[in-house]
Amino acid sequence: VLVFDLTQRKFIWGVYVSRNGDQWVGQPFNPDASSGPPFANHYHLNNVFVDKSGVYFSGLKTDAILFLDSEMHITEFCGLPSGTHNARPFLDGVLFNDTAHDTVRYVTREGKQRAFEVISFEVDQLDGTGLDTSNIARQCFARGLCVINKRFIAGGSSPSTISIYDLANGERLGSVNLTMDVRNAIHGLEVWPFQ
Repeated sequence: VLVFDLTQRKFIWGVYVSRNGDQWVGQPFNPDASSGPPFANHYHLNNVFVDKSGVYFSGLKTDAILFLDSEMHITEFCGLPSGTHNARPFLDGVLFNDTAHDTVRYVTREGKQRAFEVISFEVDQLDGTGLDTSNIARQCFARGLCVINKRFIAGGSSPSTISIYDLANGERLGSVNLTMDVRNAIHGLEVWPFQ
């Protein structure tokens, strides 16, 4: 996890995340130093969320939202299914892209949930299919998520599509598609102007 200073236009601090048995460990490092963490991608960290309580982050292979406190302790905030993106605390639960299941989910602490199936298109409308044998570039790849307010959220997917979801009524309100090439996916979303 890296901290980027917008005024200096450089990374100023980092924490190397590792696991020792069942215990998560955070080790600070200087991104400008010649030494640092090994070049590895064990957990595929793909999301950081910060609020007044601290730093939350997760990845495809963390199977949890992790919480970093001011003393560099890392604890599990909550469990997640494997293969998620953009997980974050939200209201009385957690919001995330369940990418492995082509779904956007909001799950409360009591286990109640709203699940939204990611929009799909007719196969003959898609571009760029059959070029990626790993099946990473595929339609319905849920990636990119932001909260508009306590009721509405926006989610991204492949091919580059942004959808608005209504948590109260459990429905997708609409979608905007930018390209039909499955190799292009929305990765990050944010409401602008940023507050």
